[in-house]
Amino acid sequence: MTERKITASDFQDYTVEFVPFRDIKPSPENTDLYGNTHDEQQLKDLVSSIERRGLDEPIIVSADNYVMSGHRRRVALRRLGIHLVPVRRKSISRAENRGEWPRILAEYNTQRVKTPGMLLREALLRRQPDNAVDLLERHRERSRESITANFTPVNRPKEIKPISKAKKPFLKAVKKVVDEMVEFWPLTVRLIHYQLLNDPPPIAAYQRSSKTAEDLIYRNDRKSYEALIKLLKQARYFGEVSMSAIDDPTRPQKRNAGFDDVKDFVDQEMSGFLNGYRLDLQREQPRHIEVMGEKNTLLNILGPICTDYCVPFFLGRGYCSTPVWRDVARRFKQSGKSEMTLIVASDFDPEGLDLAEDAIASLRELWDIPVDYHRLGVTRDQINALNLAADFNPAKDTSTRFKRFVRETGSEKTWELEALPPAYLQKQLCAAIEANMDMEVYEAAIEREEQDAEELRNIRSELMQDLSC
Repeated sequence: MTERKITASDFQDYTVEFVPFRDIKPSPENTDLYGNTHDEQQLKDLVSSIERRGLDEPIIVSADNYVMSGHRRRVALRRLGIHLVPVRRKSISRAENRGEWPRILAEYNTQRVKTPGMLLREALLRRQPDNAVDLLERHRERSRESITANFTPVNRPKEIKPISKAKKPFLKAVKKVVDEMVEFWPLTVRLIHYQLLNDPPPIAAYQRSSKTAEDLIYRNDRKSYEALIKLLKQARYFGEVSMSAIDDPTRPQKRNAGFDDVKDFVDQEMSGFLNGYRLDLQREQPRHIEVMGEKNTLLNILGPICTDYCVPFFLGRGYCSTPVWRDVARRFKQSGKSEMTLIVASDFDPEGLDLAEDAIASLRELWDIPVDYHRLGVTRDQINALNLAADFNPAKDTSTRFKRFVRETGSEKTWELEALPPAYLQKQLCAAIEANMDMEVYEAAIEREEQDAEELRNIRSELMQDLSC
């Protein structure tokens, strides 16, 4: 392989020449792009700096002498009465690139400290329009493919029986639990089950039979749990419990649909335009923090707290695979921090305790991350202090971790995360996150985020006014 010889022409753009101040012209587009950036105090500071140290960086100008980078330096030099200005000249000219000039200016000012408004204008200039025609054509090509479908007739009836009068007390207790936890919707059946155990209702009204009233009380067993599943199904179909109140996170769904018309699309785009800004509140924190949950039922409980603090949150659904640890390691490296805390929420059972240890070992040994471990729940202290109801399923003796679990805990009993009240779990997570943070730095970031959000609101308001004209 032959190497190309470097010549003087390769450094042509780095050559500094001196040009009379009167010949250097500001780019009119600079004001449209960045607004009036001539803050008086900043200009005074810049003038003072040039007086003390000289001009560290020459002004960059186009072939036809328009400033590409250095508008503030130009103003400062004018105040100092400088007649010959050091510049680096580019071969590109404004006259031949009028339509592209704002975008070119943005490319030559990446080092500038910018407000959200400046960043927005730059982003709009860099945005290339999607080729909607090509996208639609590819979609239509797929639609033209010949497909043969065979339909099988189904004549089986499906009926949901009404809730009997005898189950009304049971229904009342269930509705009370569901309504009290509305902030955590959608709930899981498992979560409702454990809340019912705090004040067990009768599964059915007592009638003279071979069963006693005590036999009909809701218990921590499979029979009661299956009765709850059946009742919740009836309650939702007959409008006693909202369909939105309960979800099955183990069966994800995806809605693929288009828009009714252009107006529908524009309305959706504008409703979210410049909304939802969040500053990374963890960027200046001393430690990298992440939260790991064992199961999907934690999403609506721990997820909002992690969002508030800008802390990464992931669900293992059991033991995590290699891609999960790869992504955690990548986030830790990108954070630029030297230490990490992993907060883990898992069941108190052989797998739940072991997977937390496996997580720490994986990060320490396989990814060389100095990570500390904080167990959010379930813990032995929580079991005792809150008198948590054990899972009606004991630890499985077929598990390879069964013997160790029994040896270390002294029992085959297990406890699920759903036994912990959601509000309690959220409070514990807040405390765990804040224990690993510098709260003064956090409060300063919150204040800056509010200032940025206010500026974005003003920009959005101005744009809406312009569009209405």
